[in-house]
Amino acid sequence: MKLIELNETHKDAILHLFYTKNYMGADFQTYFGTGDPNDGVEKIYHAAFSNTYLTGLKQYKALGLQDENGDIQGLIAFYISSTEPCWYGTMIRSAKNKDHVRLLLDAAINFHEHEGRYKFYTLWSVKHAKLLRRFAFSNDANNRYDYFDECIVPTKTRCIYQNFWTILFNRVLLPTDTVVRCTYLKKEHRPNTPIGGNL
Repeated sequence: MKLIELNETHKDAILHLFYTKNYMGADFQTYFGTGDPNDGVEKIYHAAFSNTYLTGLKQYKALGLQDENGDIQGLIAFYISSTEPCWYGTMIRSAKNKDHVRLLLDAAINFHEHEGRYKFYTLWSVKHAKLLRRFAFSNDANNRYDYFDECIVPTKTRCIYQNFWTILFNRVLLPTDTVVRCTYLKKEHRPNTPIGGNL
């Protein structure tokens, strides 16, 4: 397996990762579409993702896990904040392979640590929040990073905090109670304090 930065040339190769039965613990088609598996909701979601994360925008990036045949087996996407030293994990997908998920999350964490960003925000279903951390975090990431839950957003309500609403929720009312989680690198693992000023 090889980690790569995704771009427009990978648009078709990632399409299969958008066909999923569940999203945030709810039936994807029923909630976001008409219930007809041919109505194209996945294609719309894929197109929106591709136009944001694969077009070279400075603040939106996606990494992929590519196998020996060149097939993309998983991806992680994130938004890089320009207003504070943090990042937002906006999507992680694989064929339910926790090893792939952990490789992708570790790659994103390493990418951001190299740039001096030691905390990130994610959106989780309240129901699965503890299980998903165990599923997604490698032993190393789990030992080095701690977290706290910033806020809970009840089912089908708008998050009142602008960055969370715009970046994590994509301005969509979600079908389940969700929690915005802040995950941060513990003090003893921080090699330095990043420089936050320039001319």
